[in-house]
Amino acid sequence: MRPPLETSLAYKYFVAYRLYDGQRFDEIVIPYRPKKSFQKKIRKLLQSDMRLQLCLAFLAVAIWTVTSALAYFVLHGAWSKDTLTLCALPFLAVIGFFALAAFALQVYTSAQPTHIGFSAQGIRTYWIHWFGDKSSPYVPWKDVTNVRMRRTRQLLFDEIWVDILSPSSTILSLRLDGIASSEHRKRLHTALKQFVPADAIDWQLHDTLNPIKVDSYTTMWLEVLSTSPKRAHDSALQHNALIANDRYEIISQIGSGGQAVAYLGKARAGAFASGSPPIDVVLKEFVLPYHAGLNVAKKALDNIQREAELLKKLAHGQIVKVVDLFVEDQRAYMILEHIEGESLRHLVDREGPLSQEGVAALAEQMCDILSHLHNQSPAVIHRDFTPENLILGTDGLVKLIDFNVAQQQESTATRTVVGKHSYIPPEQFRGKATTQSDIYAMGASLFFLLTGRQPEPISTAHPRNVVPSISPSLDGIVARATALDTSLRYTTAEDLRRDLLEWQTDFASSQTKQIPD
Repeated sequence: MRPPLETSLAYKYFVAYRLYDGQRFDEIVIPYRPKKSFQKKIRKLLQSDMRLQLCLAFLAVAIWTVTSALAYFVLHGAWSKDTLTLCALPFLAVIGFFALAAFALQVYTSAQPTHIGFSAQGIRTYWIHWFGDKSSPYVPWKDVTNVRMRRTRQLLFDEIWVDILSPSSTILSLRLDGIASSEHRKRLHTALKQFVPADAIDWQLHDTLNPIKVDSYTTMWLEVLSTSPKRAHDSALQHNALIANDRYEIISQIGSGGQAVAYLGKARAGAFASGSPPIDVVLKEFVLPYHAGLNVAKKALDNIQREAELLKKLAHGQIVKVVDLFVEDQRAYMILEHIEGESLRHLVDREGPLSQEGVAALAEQMCDILSHLHNQSPAVIHRDFTPENLILGTDGLVKLIDFNVAQQQESTATRTVVGKHSYIPPEQFRGKATTQSDIYAMGASLFFLLTGRQPEPISTAHPRNVVPSISPSLDGIVARATALDTSLRYTTAEDLRRDLLEWQTDFASSQTKQIPD
């Protein structure tokens, strides 16, 4: 028997969500739709090359069926009902397989919760279906010791999960894309901040549940520029200077170039959320050309916004993360995570050329980064994949920075010549960069790491010509990566990685043979 309307979950949910009358209820309920997110991913997958593969499979089965039937007719001069049925079996089997898969998917998704409820008592899940309602027991907040964000590979898709943990086990796991609305994510974020200790929540989860809304920044920034035409300070920021309502403290200037200056800074306690600890950050300061008019300033802001949007989209452990964006005193500031380490350029300048084994290990990490960029939809082309923009952290991981000139590979994209000349392939000089252009830049970077010299612009790099002790096969890998003709160059970073792994195996084997008994 269903409960009275006043106490039903549906009534609570619609009143709380549509009328925002949360005073009448002690529980907030938000929709949870992993089914819809899964269906969206299936549609996206079918819009890619798999759709063509499925069509070809159906076409092959249909051709086989028709050809078999015609062959029987030619050989026997007549049709046979049994033979026609036998010929059609593969076609029917394929249809039956997909019908069974669709039914299994429906059963799987129906078993998923449909709503999440949280109150001062704890957090729980609901199943609200036409055939009946039920809910899980509350998970008390006092039992929660950690809340983290976790990435997994499920079926054909990357999934992001929110794990709510106790000291000994995972109490509850939620698929993040099942909470599609930013408003609902904000409500979950508010509940977690209210009932779970601040240091128990993954800071990456904080950023994901309460994302930076960069889409509205250009208009807001232009309003700031138009109402505040004069700068309070024309000089560079000094040590101990405070900006953004004292949330960030400047430690030192670490570099400058073009229209940007980079500072090492510190996000003070509580800068991101109540109770957040102080952490080191990099402040990227952009000079806004406000004297040239608001249209020129808007173009500059659009470039900054585009870079921030790309970084927010490219959630990867080896790509620098954007933390904050704001405008102050006629400057735009992008706050980035600080990476403890040094660029590969500084590393080679300090230590000289690296060993073949070391370069191969770094190259394997570079392939991971490029694969992630190029597998986006549409693909992201960095266009400046050079030793200056690759930071080797103290943890041994290579991280990619500076997406100021990156672009997404779309037919409508404006093509311009950007990048450092020694690392640009011919097609990028023509303003037509592709994913293979990043592979060329990677090959040129490998040449620099192996030789300590800048590669010749617009040329196929052969590090063995500079350092004869370099393996001929490794020299061949670099040469193929920097081939001027794209038909001879590696097509994908995965192709390059396979050759690197094969070289590492062969090299390790040859080194073992050289060790005397």
